[in-house]
Amino acid sequence: MLIPWELLCNDSEEASNQSARLLEVAAADPLIFDEVMRGLLHADLCTKIQAAEMLEKITQVRPLFLTPYKRVLIKEIAEIEQVKVRQQVAVLYGRVLWDEWDMQQVVALLEKWIETAQDEHVIINALQSLHTLAIQKEWIGPALLRQLQIAMKHTNLSVQSFAAGLQA
Repeated sequence: MLIPWELLCNDSEEASNQSARLLEVAAADPLIFDEVMRGLLHADLCTKIQAAEMLEKITQVRPLFLTPYKRVLIKEIAEIEQVKVRQQVAVLYGRVLWDEWDMQQVVALLEKWIETAQDEHVIINALQSLHTLAIQKEWIGPALLRQLQIAMKHTNLSVQSFAAGLQA
């Protein structure tokens, strides 16, 4: 099944309904999820954004669907620089069970995003993923604390508030 990305990119009620139906199907079918994942790597920005939003919603209930895509997350998806896409994918990194080597790469990536991102949602979602990973592995704790201290000094009050909440 091919996903009608052109239809989903329209700002209409039909596109919204189609997207909702597609979310249900993709959350139940790993093959459809694969199509959504491919949408994230599509050349069209609207398709990337739609796919990123869908992936974030699907993986809230089906985080294990990300397991076969670890390499893609570390390599291709990490290179996507569009802010609206990165806002959504930053939180995905905390939903994957990483092996030790990959975890080190993911922690470095999230730290880089936290330190260099201008967008508050990218920073907050990257902090959330780093926090989730720190719960799994004790050695990530110092990196999380470093990033929380940086975030507490950020000019954006939402970032400061989120960091304070995680630190408490």
